[in-house]
Amino acid sequence: MPQNIRDVMTSNPCTIDADRSVAYAAKMMLEEDVGLAPIVEGGKLIGMLTDRDIATRVAADGRDPDQVKVRDVASTQLFTIGPRQDLDEALRMMAKHQVRRLPVVEADGRLVGVVAQADIAREGNDTQTGQLVEEISESGGQMSSIEEGQFPVQFPRQIEEQPETLVGEEPQVEEQREEEAVSKVQAASSRGRRKRSTAKRKTATRKRSTAKRKTAAKKSTGTRKRKTASRKRSTAKRTTAKRRSTAKRSTTKRRSTAKRRTTAKKRTTAKKRTTAKRRSTGKKRSTAKRRSTAKKRSTTKRRSTAKKRSTAKKRSTAKRKTAGRKAAGTRKRKTATRKTAGRKAAGTRKRKTATRKTAGRKAAGTRKRRTTRRKTR
Repeated sequence: MPQNIRDVMTSNPCTIDADRSVAYAAKMMLEEDVGLAPIVEGGKLIGMLTDRDIATRVAADGRDPDQVKVRDVASTQLFTIGPRQDLDEALRMMAKHQVRRLPVVEADGRLVGVVAQADIAREGNDTQTGQLVEEISESGGQMSSIEEGQFPVQFPRQIEEQPETLVGEEPQVEEQREEEAVSKVQAASSRGRRKRSTAKRKTATRKRSTAKRKTAAKKSTGTRKRKTASRKRSTAKRTTAKRRSTAKRSTTKRRSTAKRRTTAKKRTTAKKRTTAKRRSTGKKRSTAKRRSTAKKRSTTKRRSTAKKRSTAKKRSTAKRKTAGRKAAGTRKRKTATRKTAGRKAAGTRKRKTATRKTAGRKAAGTRKRRTTRRKTR
């Protein structure tokens, strides 16, 4: 059984910026299926936002979650633990402060994970887990009063760190106080009116922890993969939504600008038309003459343009035909040249063959004469 916080904690938890809206934080918690969102700044933990904070400090007060920032409602009185401390220390801290989740931070305040009551229930001792559930569920604890808003919420820039959660060795005086607090809670829980409920809770907790231990190893890998995939999908969705919203805004601005311009143009055009109508009452005849003159000029221009175009087309057609004829003549000349070159090459080959044959015959005659001379001698 792992006895180290690092072995049972949830690594790389989903974090959020303090300047984000509560609506954004709620959507992220829904997509990641978590009830806690650590708030980090520069990689260091500065606060915690829970679903209870959203319910009691935003929804219950009727505030708009899109207008409220995370830093205004987050819990800042934090109880943290180091990754190298054991499960017994986590049990004592949860029982003392009556919390179900503890952020895991390094000595420099950097967040490395979150350990929850369920993580300890899967790996811890059944008796200790039952006592932890009973002690956390008791009313009047320190964390319950903070969550209910009895203390003013301010947002400091640094964590109010508990020295015992970040140092491996605790002072003896503080350890004695914690042991006394736990023993008092255990003594109070052993009273007669709570024995039956405690036994039932322990039995139910044992059954659940036994089943959870069997399935925890199988589910942990799949859960991490699903969380990673969901983070990637949520990141892609956010970027896509931002791009779409930006495109929509730019399109809306363009349309509104175009509408304004067209409206202004229509108004100015209407004004000009009315003014022109008023002024042109006595000038209709001159306007008609000008229009007829302009029509005649435009007709003359069109005709001359048509003539020029037709002439240009005829010239280009004649040029194309002439070019085609020249190309045909060039091809014919090239073909005749090729044929002549072929005939010359054939004649050359024939002459070379005849020369070879003649040389062969001469060589044969020379050999015969030499043979005859040898025999005569």
